[in-house]
Amino acid sequence: MKQTQKVPETFLGVGYTKDRAGLPLEAVRVPVPQPADEQVLIRIAASSLNPLEYKLADLNFMGRTPPVILGLDLAGVVVAVGPGVSDVAVGDAVAAMADLNGDGGWVATGGNGGDGGYALAHRFLTVRKPPSLSFRDAAALPMCFLSAFAGLYRRVQAGDTVYVPGGGGGVGHLAVQMAARALGAGLVISSGSTPQSIAVARQSGAHHVFDYKRDDITAEITKLTDGRGADLVFDSTYSEHSFVETAKAVRQGGSWIVLGVGPGKTTRLVETHSPVDATLAERGAEHVNVNLLRYFSEPATLDGEARAFLQRGMALAMEWAAQGLVVPHIDQTIDSTVEAINAGLQALKAGHGVVGKVAVIVDRDLAYVAQDTPPAML
Repeated sequence: MKQTQKVPETFLGVGYTKDRAGLPLEAVRVPVPQPADEQVLIRIAASSLNPLEYKLADLNFMGRTPPVILGLDLAGVVVAVGPGVSDVAVGDAVAAMADLNGDGGWVATGGNGGDGGYALAHRFLTVRKPPSLSFRDAAALPMCFLSAFAGLYRRVQAGDTVYVPGGGGGVGHLAVQMAARALGAGLVISSGSTPQSIAVARQSGAHHVFDYKRDDITAEITKLTDGRGADLVFDSTYSEHSFVETAKAVRQGGSWIVLGVGPGKTTRLVETHSPVDATLAERGAEHVNVNLLRYFSEPATLDGEARAFLQRGMALAMEWAAQGLVVPHIDQTIDSTVEAINAGLQALKAGHGVVGKVAVIVDRDLAYVAQDTPPAML
């Protein structure tokens, strides 16, 4: 292991300490992990909130033995590298995603430095941060960007009509930008339910944004496409009601791509009958499930091809953000305290009050003093 900076033996993390305890998360002192082969140890400057974190606390569906430290989106400075790592060095500013069956880097010290937060990331999920991108914005990208990337990359064809419901959401607003600005879609349609979410979807590049509480979106898409429907729908809403409606918007022979476990299974605890597959079958449409968790819950799927694909996604996250093509909208920036993180996750779980992303400043000295330029924002 290569290490030149002094690293403490423990840090005060934020996570869950009992199996299926749910929120609120707690502060717990844990050992600083050591990098194994092809791993890097990162001192965390910033992170962000994701629904996966409260879902892990609620259900512990990866079967971890608590305590489990959360905060899986990572941006910071490499402080140690394991064997086999040659292209990232100690001292490099990086963005990364921790293993989804591993620990994150949230700390309970209020963003004021202290003993810092530390997390491991695989080399293929770690990428150097461009100087023009702040640690805060870099940390808002990994999980949501990779989710959108896995759904859209190599599937969106030049000129396609793409429908992304929930274009103001954490994954949704990145997916809209990706389709409209990076992948060459001809027409990008989105939806929202509040003025704020509709505005973010528009700012992200959607050509038409409808109010799903008021508009008949399927009818509107039918009009816009001369009766054909969308070539591709990417639904990251985790809402059965949305699934039922968006499946109706796909053209004959099109693609309906869903993030997560998919129709009829949105609670993970109870499976219900869903009409989605029958709707898609009538259209001869493809049903694709995108789920980053699968790579970590079924290790055999994390083969060389999958690693290369995710590594490509991390590289493009930084490249497209630096070019202004796919940029996170930061709705709130909070300090890494137990209280602030719990409040933010509760808001995400309730499904209201958040558009885009909530950034978490883990180490103020690293996040602000060390950044090269002010954050890029929509």
